[in-house]
Amino acid sequence: MAKDLKRLELIYRKTNGYCHICHKKLSLKNHGINGTHGSWHIEHSIPKAKGGTNHLNNLFPACISCNLEKGVSSTKESRLKNGITRAPFNKEKKNKIKSDNTITGMGIGGAIGLIGGPIGVLIGTVLGAVIGNNNSPKK
Repeated sequence: MAKDLKRLELIYRKTNGYCHICHKKLSLKNHGINGTHGSWHIEHSIPKAKGGTNHLNNLFPACISCNLEKGVSSTKESRLKNGITRAPFNKEKKNKIKSDNTITGMGIGGAIGLIGGPIGVLIGTVLGAVIGNNNSPKK
């Protein structure tokens, strides 16, 4: 039983708790409970009917409605119906992108600020950090 819960949590964390098709927020505790807020299924990115396996790299969390609607179509097709092109980032990936954007933004802002002297460097660096942070993924 504990192994099953660990596997569910690994799948759930792959997308930071969001449906990998529509990006709706899911609830870890509501796995398989239809009609509850944030309910979800384990979804096979490559459907078993098309040769997909139960290997962890093929399993993603999806809200029940997305999973049932997807059927045996591709994940790419299902995401495009929602205007989405990729799965949500997991927490570690999201934080790395955010950090990289902040550092880049600070560097660009600092370089721009050099034109305005010491105060310009400070203002440019702060402005660059804000801009870099605003370009980070939201999910």
